[in-house]
Amino acid sequence: MPFSWNDLLWGLAAPLLIAAGLRLVFFWISRPFSSGDKNDVDSQETTSEANPRVTPLETSLPLVAGAAVGYFMLNLGPWIPDAHYEWLPIGIAIATFAAATVGVLGNSALIRLAVLPVIYAAVAAGVGYLLMPTWEDLSPPYVPYLLCWCVGVAVVSIATDLSSESSRWPFAVVWLGTCLAATAIVAISESLRFAQVAGLTFGASLGLVVVGLFLGRSLLGGIGLTLTTYLAGILLIAQVNSWSDVPLVSYWLPMAGPLLAAVLGALLSERIPAAMRATLVILIAAIPSAVAVILGIVATLPE
Repeated sequence: MPFSWNDLLWGLAAPLLIAAGLRLVFFWISRPFSSGDKNDVDSQETTSEANPRVTPLETSLPLVAGAAVGYFMLNLGPWIPDAHYEWLPIGIAIATFAAATVGVLGNSALIRLAVLPVIYAAVAAGVGYLLMPTWEDLSPPYVPYLLCWCVGVAVVSIATDLSSESSRWPFAVVWLGTCLAATAIVAISESLRFAQVAGLTFGASLGLVVVGLFLGRSLLGGIGLTLTTYLAGILLIAQVNSWSDVPLVSYWLPMAGPLLAAVLGALLSERIPAAMRATLVILIAAIPSAVAVILGIVATLPE
């Protein structure tokens, strides 16, 4: 049995329950900020009545707290980082703090189109610098790899957090599927400990979804920067530390799903039936993740 009951308790149940409970708490804390946005014309234009805007304070903080409990209770990493991959919790904490700060600033056009992109890009650059090893035999080479990773994280996180599609329920399915795909890729690359780290996101995100349904609010809005940093970070760590034959593209494709879903959501007409819209958004995100997993499985099959 690859995973024990202890792994399931702290890797799935605990993150789910902690994230769910904390979301309820932070929902009440963030209500004054949400009510302030109701008088903001720009906010009304980008948030539907059926899916009131949520801030990272309500979603990202519970997500990270739930995952952190599992991370440390399962001894998946040290409290004080040393090796490059041990800086992931610090990077996620930085991303969460930055996203929460931007969320508190409001939802005006200035914040969305100027402040948010600059801060998100800065976070991506900083976290990439922390996580990327400087080995001479690193493949791809350090500079282009770091540049591509930072740009990718910035683009995905900015696109998803600015997209009005992210407040709808299909995008929660997209994020949950991306969590599972990233976990599968890391597991296929024979990094079971890193796979446990990746899997924590699914349990915590599921807890947020349950509470979001209960509250009648956006299920996973406001987690673009935090979850993108988390998943892209663990995929990077798994790739550079793996001796498996999983191709590089398999580590990159899963994060293309949320980006494609956000872009498609912006292009689709509001006149399209809701069921068709949801199907298209989920499907376009599922394709790169499915391809990534299939390529990884095929590459690791015994000859």
